[in-house]
Amino acid sequence: MAPLSKWCVVSNAPLPDLAALAAHAEPGALHVYHRGPEGAALPGEAPFVLDVGTLRAEADGTRDPMTSSTLRVDADAVVVRISGLNEDPVHYAVNRMRGLFAYFTDLFLAPLVLPGLGLPVETTGTAVGHACGTLLRGVSRLPHSSVHRTRYEGGHWRTETRDLHDPLRDFREPHRTDPAAAGEAQLDALTAEIERIDSTTPAGTGYATLLSGGIDSGTVTYLAATAGLSVTPYSVGTPWGDELADAAELCAELGIGLEAVHLTEDDIIASIPEAVRWLGVTEPEVVEVALTATSVQRLGAVPADRTLLTGYGSDLINAGLYRPFAHHHELIDQVLSAVDRTRRSNELSGRMALAHGTGVHHPFWSWPVMRVALETAPECKVREGREKYHLRTAMGRRVPEPIAWRKKIAVHHGGGLQDGVARRLEKETGSSDREPVYRACFAELLDRSARGELEPVDPPDLFERALGRVRSR
Repeated sequence: MAPLSKWCVVSNAPLPDLAALAAHAEPGALHVYHRGPEGAALPGEAPFVLDVGTLRAEADGTRDPMTSSTLRVDADAVVVRISGLNEDPVHYAVNRMRGLFAYFTDLFLAPLVLPGLGLPVETTGTAVGHACGTLLRGVSRLPHSSVHRTRYEGGHWRTETRDLHDPLRDFREPHRTDPAAAGEAQLDALTAEIERIDSTTPAGTGYATLLSGGIDSGTVTYLAATAGLSVTPYSVGTPWGDELADAAELCAELGIGLEAVHLTEDDIIASIPEAVRWLGVTEPEVVEVALTATSVQRLGAVPADRTLLTGYGSDLINAGLYRPFAHHHELIDQVLSAVDRTRRSNELSGRMALAHGTGVHHPFWSWPVMRVALETAPECKVREGREKYHLRTAMGRRVPEPIAWRKKIAVHHGGGLQDGVARRLEKETGSSDREPVYRACFAELLDRSARGELEPVDPPDLFERALGRVRSR
């Protein structure tokens, strides 16, 4: 099934280009355009609150402020509360001369939103690493741990912004110093999260995992299987390599079958535009980390009725990709910085899954699991030259040592994906710099969005047109 983007826009200006694409409500002086998942609808009247991640109406004050951003609409005011993790973006644009503004949850709506505010649609070279940076002039991504209120008062619209406490500041002095105990605590938290996920899905739901040969997806697969969930692991191979034998070793230990997914080079390359589409960023590392999951979603390699559990996020919180350090505070900085970067990169956003109508969960990225990891001292995470020492120690009590202590391979390196993509793009463009290709995909997607094509209808054609932009420079 082709993806269909889900989003919400709140503005004080009518945006006629959106009216044919979404449900439209006018609570007082505001216009709300909403295209949510199946069964989700705007409440009949204001005030109401939308969860930014699910795009469903929620009771006010019922969501976790660390993990859930919300958008409250009144007749004459809108309040956007951005969570501490800021996984799903909310963008903001304003024409101060005309007193017009819009909050919107999908960057590629900009060509349909900005003209209604009297603003141009222009790309910029601003790095997304900037706290409010996007690739579009005049469009900011609201920062984590903040509240933004725009209300009509005294004949004018006024906006107030308030910063909240950043919870990451609370983890400068981790107190879990025993590797085995820290590892066990993380497994307990992961088990609780998997049980929570199962309790919120319909009875009889089948599960899938994306299983590599690594400890992260292996841990999620092990815990799901031993919890009694009906889980089928899928392991992805590429023309450049695979980890099928390593994945099969764990499956044999658990007594469950393994489904192999073989992606061709063209499958992966054709997924680049869709990865850029749902991310809204073009940094090569971020795009390439997303390519495996994007290919699996785009091609329907995992049945849509199975809820997908991943190992994503563990590298970040457990120092899986640490750099050499002289003092333990340097590793603490690395971990906190890695988590902080995700608050702007969109790499853990649920937008792609929403568009495809699939259930996807990242158990390592639940706040209770993250908290345990951030409370774990560096000497537990990296010891004797091995990363994730605490997690491997705990899993070593449950699975054979070769499985628990297998050499680490990053998700975008597994199967040789990143090197293979780099070689293909260099062959196509004559340059080793991959970002211009991803920026060209962004520009092509933006042009199509201006015509109302909000999903990549023909990814191979889109990619070829993006290459044409790069070659013509």
